[in-house]
Amino acid sequence: MTTFRLRSSLTVLAAWSLGASAHHAFDPLLDAEGEQTFAVIDGSVRVFRIVNPHGALIVNVTDESGATTPWLIELNPATQLAREGWTNDMVDAEDRVTVAVALSRQHNRGRLRALLVHPDDAEAPARLLVSYGIRGDTPVMRRLQERLPGCGILNEEYGRTACFLVDAAALRDLEQEFAGPMGYVMDNPE
Repeated sequence: MTTFRLRSSLTVLAAWSLGASAHHAFDPLLDAEGEQTFAVIDGSVRVFRIVNPHGALIVNVTDESGATTPWLIELNPATQLAREGWTNDMVDAEDRVTVAVALSRQHNRGRLRALLVHPDDAEAPARLLVSYGIRGDTPVMRRLQERLPGCGILNEEYGRTACFLVDAAALRDLEQEFAGPMGYVMDNPE
């Protein structure tokens, strides 16, 4: 009986560890110093879905030659996103977006850092959705909270994601203060 329990326990543990490694398959692209690398892409939303195990955003990026390449951007786990108020209708297909991503080793893939949804109307503010997983209380989040009004569409009590309204003047000020594309959402702006 003891051998049966030991084998059963080992089998369950092995199955669980394989499932856990498959679920946490995001393999970040690291620089020469071992730090995560980031990119900022511009494009239009093809798909935005809160699905298990992680939400997903597909952005069509068009290069200078006119060729369009889809980027798959992984979001936080679906249960976390739902608890924080993320819904499938927060972002629409064809929305024009700028996205900061932690790059994956897999080509045209990343993990969401921040999503700027540009308005259709030039007078309307953009929405900046920022996602920091379990590290919500960061210098980035604090500086955005000090400068920008919230959207009021997310439950921010967990402190891991936030939505901000960004009008053209505020966006211009942020871009001047923090160098580089979306420098205002990076941990170490240039």
